[in-house]
Order: sequence, then C-alpha cells, then structure tokens
Amino acid sequence: MAAIEILAFESSGGRLRSHLLPLEGPGSSCSLRLRSLPGASGVHLVLTNGGGVLLRAEVDSEGDEWVEVTLEWETESRWTLSSPGRRILYLPPESDYEPIPPLRPAYKSKQLDVALVVDGTTQANGLGAAQTSSPLLLADRETWGRQADLLIETITGLAREMKADLRAVVLAFGDRPVPATSAPDLRPVYHLYPARPEDRVLRGGDPGQLRSRLLSLPATSGGDFVDSLADALAACRELRWRAAARKLVVLVGDSPGYSILQPAPWGADAQVRECDVDVEAAALHRQGVELLALYHAPAVESATAGFLRPFVDHARAQYLRMATRPDLFFEAAGFEPAAAVATLMSRVPVVGRGASPGILAVPRRARRARG
Repeated sequence: MAAIEILAFESSGGRLRSHLLPLEGPGSSCSLRLRSLPGASGVHLVLTNGGGVLLRAEVDSEGDEWVEVTLEWETESRWTLSSPGRRILYLPPESDYEPIPPLRPAYKSKQLDVALVVDGTTQANGLGAAQTSSPLLLADRETWGRQADLLIETITGLAREMKADLRAVVLAFGDRPVPATSAPDLRPVYHLYPARPEDRVLRGGDPGQLRSRLLSLPATSGGDFVDSLADALAACRELRWRAAARKLVVLVGDSPGYSILQPAPWGADAQVRECDVDVEAAALHRQGVELLALYHAPAVESATAGFLRPFVDHARAQYLRMATRPDLFFEAAGFEPAAAVATLMSRVPVVGRGASPGILAVPRRARRARG
C-alpha cells in the first residue's frame, strides 16, 4: 500500500516537504496539528500518495495560529477532514488550485528596493470634506512634510540596518473620472502619478531627493469612495526590481481599492474597474515583494459618524489585509519609524498570503475504526 503524505513546512518554517502520515489504510484516521504561516488566512492541505494528489482543501485560520485537523480515510478513494468551529473548503486536486508560493524576505541582501505608494486623494475617502475634518493629505504641506520625513526616516533606517544600497520610487494614485459628472470636485487630476510608466523608475535613495519627490506630489480628488489603489499596485509589479534585492512597497493613505472578494459598501463605487487589490497584492507576493501599510484614519464629524463608519472600517480593514503580515500594518497617528524598522528587521523565515501550507507538528498516531 502506497505511503500517505502531507505537504507542509518543517518546524520553524523550514523546508516545504512531504511528511509521512501514520495511516494504516481505509478505516483509519489521524489528528494533525499545523500552524498557519504569518500573513496567511488559512492552511492549505495537500494529501498525496507519491503518485498524485488525493485531497486538496483549505481550513480557515488566522496567521500564526495553531489549527487542529482530523483526517479520516473512509474508503480507498474517499477522505474527509474536520476541524471544529472552522470552515473547510474542498478544492479540485489539479495544480491550478495550488496556493500562492510563500515569501521568504531577503533579510541578508545588501540591496533594498522600495516603492512609496501615496494616496493622493482626500483623507475623507472621496466622501466629501464637509463630512470630515480631514484636509487633503498632500494639500496640507506642513503635515505632509512631517509625514514625508517619517517615511524617509523609515526606509533609510531600514537600509542602514541592512547595510544595503537603497533605491526608491515615489508613486501616487488618484482615480478615474466618474462617468457623467461635471462637478470639479469629482474630476480627479490624475489616475496614477507619474502618468507615464517610463517615469516610474527606482533611483538612488538620497534623502534630500526623496523628500523633494514626495513634496512635489500633486493632490487630487478621488471622485468616489473606491480609488485607484489596485492600479498603483499593478504599476509596482512593472517596476524593475533588482533580482537579489529585498523588495518593499510602503502604502500610505486611507483610500481603498477595488476588491471582488471583499467589496466596499453598496454605492461606494460608480465605475468599472480593471484591477483588484487582492489579485495585485498576491502578484507582488509572488515576486517576493513585501508590503507595509500606513493607514491615515480620517477625522469623522460626529454628525455623520454613523453614516461614514462602514466606509472607514472597510478602508482600514483593506489596508490591514494588504500588509504582508499584521505587524506591518501601522496607524499614522503615533507612527514611529524606529518601531517599523525593528518590525521589518524581525526575522520571520517564511510568510504566507491567502491559504498557505502550514507548519506541521508531529502527527498523532493513527487509529482504526471499530467494526
């Protein structure tokens, strides 16, 4: 009888390999204990017999959480999983359903490439400045100057800790015009800035030049609530990242992008979109790009807080989801570059996105069903 194996990481996130399961044939079962990877939203289970995939499934979890799963070998070709209180999604065995490859941050690299992606729209998420006390982030030059200094301190501090050569690019996202509108405050100045792809280039990380580039970003209306964040992430995929560099996107703002799986509240988006934030974040993950999110919570007026709360909560949750792992999500209020650098330097061997293979504890001994 062929050996039954599960694909999982060794302890502490080491090598991904097949592990032999203590199963004795149909009618037997075993209990598995797996830890989901930091940044993952579930554990991806793949059962094989050396010749092909017998079972593929996903078990919901939080990142870095232990998950208990019972595997039942019912008949020669039938398997079932159970995990109390957790949703289990059974998938076809084909390779099209393989999980996103885990990311291993390049901590030892002597090269650091950073894309600073800035929300060029209102801090009010396109809901109107009259409903919040938040001005345009980029239009308030004094406040934006302080924020720019914090961003520069963060990435130059990381380069210093890594002893790495720093290259950086500064991008901003606005939105596309809302169809059939003529009001000036609903007509964005730009979709992406710089507009031409050939002007989005990773250059030397001189602090003075970086500050100049950040302060020269123009402000724009967002048009509606959902803005072009997904398009900005797609633009980051096209950057000429150095192959051996540690790669990092720093997302700054509060405007969300379009998401099919977790859409914005009803009425928040007035146009057709080409890009999806979760698809683009996953594509960056495949390229080995980490993502740090710095969320600027808008100051909502008490008279409209009830109406705006679902929109603000949606945007914050999306920025948290965009971060490569939860500890790379920061609130702008009280943001400290030294803490961000320390977090980026804390060595997490392997990071997941979506459902990823788990880290396997020693499987418990199989048992035979009675009868």
